[in-house]
Amino acid sequence: MAKRLRSSSGISPHILMGDLTEKELLKFPPFEFQNWVCEKLGGRISHRKTGDMGIDGWTLDMTPIQVKQSPDVGRNPIDNFQTAIRRGSKKKGIFVAFSFGKGAYEEAARAKNDGIEIKLITVKELLESKSA
Repeated sequence: MAKRLRSSSGISPHILMGDLTEKELLKFPPFEFQNWVCEKLGGRISHRKTGDMGIDGWTLDMTPIQVKQSPDVGRNPIDNFQTAIRRGSKKKGIFVAFSFGKGAYEEAARAKNDGIEIKLITVKELLESKSA
């Protein structure tokens, strides 16, 4: 039904879901996955789905959120997110993915040395948290 609404009218329905698994979340359409992450973090999604300049959503305190629906995120996406954080004149951000490679953690540490705090959160951590 949600797929029909999106294709016929352009409406993006909000679907209430129970407990989900990582396997189920991997199958989500990309924008629904972004919506789920932002909601789980208590934030809101960016209204621009494409050309969002590297920001997929915002927490209530206006901390930028970046979401990647992939495992083993490396250094480059973290570097790009750091650029987006600076462009928005912010000092911190949250990056969510299924997993992060060594380069991602190293880049987040380097960013911290440059005055930008990037919190890396896995989907598993989000699923295990009562409130993120």
